[in-house]
Amino acid sequence: MMNTIQAHVIGATRYKMDNGVSGAKIHVMQAASPDNENALGNQVSIMTANFDIFDQLHAAAPHMPCAMELDIELRTSSVAAGGKTVLHVLGARKPNATGSQHAPSASSDKK
Repeated sequence: MMNTIQAHVIGATRYKMDNGVSGAKIHVMQAASPDNENALGNQVSIMTANFDIFDQLHAAAPHMPCAMELDIELRTSSVAAGGKTVLHVLGARKPNATGSQHAPSASSDKK
């Protein structure tokens, strides 16, 4: 199931190995939860992505770190591979002015 989130993207890397394996990693930062007494300040997370997602970030690169809209899904590896769950980025773009992924409708009552 895909979800769209707002994230503060601080950077990205991509890789392509000789055995044909390729991918990307998106580095994001978020404030530590005020409910967590064992964390302060900001925390950095890494999300996985396909190799071509890196290209979608080029337009934002001069402005990084910056806010981005990321289409993500949860992915879990097999038990043999450790059974880890990661956030996987399916799409990335600069957020529009309303902060949503859809443009405001013409019938908006905002003046």
